[in-house]
Amino acid sequence: MNKNILMVVILAIIIVVLAVILFFPKSSNAPAQNNNTNPAQGIEISSPTSGELVKSPLKITGKVTGEGWIGFEAQVGTVKLLDETGKVLAFGILTAQGEWMQQVINFETALSFTAPATASGSLVFYNENPSGEVERNKTFSLPVKFK
Repeated sequence: MNKNILMVVILAIIIVVLAVILFFPKSSNAPAQNNNTNPAQGIEISSPTSGELVKSPLKITGKVTGEGWIGFEAQVGTVKLLDETGKVLAFGILTAQGEWMQQVINFETALSFTAPATASGSLVFYNENPSGEVERNKTFSLPVKFK
């Protein structure tokens, strides 16, 4: 009887170890940050373009193509508009357009803001990360100019 219990415990431990190996891939030590609109990196911004002069309301459009940029509950991430000092001018949710349970997902949002005193700033995009695992966080920064 004790031999059977020991075998069941060993089998259970083996199953748990295999499940951990299969469902929790190794994390990468590489930084999880994107610095351009290369779709191979998972996000592509259609509007505005890098360095574009922007004003309120600012319509943002683009698509995510994987690489850690996914859809979850009809959104693909968030975006912050910052002035050049890092002050947050606006925040928005990147809303999926159409079916969000796909590899390629179009998105859009609109930001309303008061023009800052600085001449430039950036849009900082954050991926949707339902796992909550820090190593899966991705960001992408797009420089913009203000009127």
